[in-house]
Amino acid sequence: MNKLLNIMTYRREHGSKGEKAFIKHYLKGFNPIKSKTGEIIAYSHEIASKNKNRVLWSCHIDTMHKKDPDVIKQDVYLDSFDVAFVDDKSDCLGADNGAGVFLMLEMIEAGIAGTYIFHRGEEMGCWGSSQLASDHEDFLKTFTHAIAFDRRGTTSIITHQSGSRACSDKLGNQLADLFGMNYQLDNTGVYTDTAEYTHLIPECVNISIGYLNEHTSKESLDVEHVMALRDKMLLIQWDKITLKIDRKPEPKQSRYSSYSYDYGLAYDDLLYMNGDQIKRWATTASPQEITYLIQDLVSQLDYYEQGHQMAYDDPNQEIPF
Repeated sequence: MNKLLNIMTYRREHGSKGEKAFIKHYLKGFNPIKSKTGEIIAYSHEIASKNKNRVLWSCHIDTMHKKDPDVIKQDVYLDSFDVAFVDDKSDCLGADNGAGVFLMLEMIEAGIAGTYIFHRGEEMGCWGSSQLASDHEDFLKTFTHAIAFDRRGTTSIITHQSGSRACSDKLGNQLADLFGMNYQLDNTGVYTDTAEYTHLIPECVNISIGYLNEHTSKESLDVEHVMALRDKMLLIQWDKITLKIDRKPEPKQSRYSSYSYDYGLAYDDLLYMNGDQIKRWATTASPQEITYLIQDLVSQLDYYEQGHQMAYDDPNQEIPF
């Protein structure tokens, strides 16, 4: 638990001093993966497997800290319900995706087979993974599964991202059975690093890791859930399991981007755009791309309204945001 909480003390905005300090402390000795232009876009670590499955375990380093880029650390608190949080002065807790980083570091320490990818710049529209997909295509094609730990909540096995299927129900149900813990299939995924690999890797999935209210100072993390998932992951004999493959990679769709890389907009992308940029995107985006964005905005609104309704129904209950 101390490692998990310490990871979240690092303010890991992309390119910040906090990100650099975190990498130096936790990813020392890992293999840097570079783009064609020489930038480090991810760090990797491989543990050989005897299984015919080739699994890419995925998380991202960066957070949505946007102010005080020279401040390396923040205070993280833990309440009596094992919920981690920060005070209102901080941009966010950084459990998105510090919890996923923690889980993968624990899996590496336990010797679980697979290739571990710690992406950079996910919060910038999958900056690292989009370049990894374009610059290291042959490497990614060697994998059968890309499993990310980067979803809010505690029960989702994400089968769809940006409106398209990324993971088969057969694999999703298999993982739900392996995990237990009330995990279930969820087709409302928006966008994370594994979405960049759906045209190269058959099964690309995202797993809930326990955070809520991400990208805000109200972000919290269910530490008990993270530790329980850690214990479950370490107990599963992954080398003796043949993971399902029931999806075929599909051609990558061309999508408009306000950045130089290829991705669809989600609600958090709007945080980086001014009115002119949003107008320019709206006048060139396809109806389906606009639909994706509206669906994501509605999903976020519904999520917050549910929390406020819970508080209204019972003002004394503990609300995680």
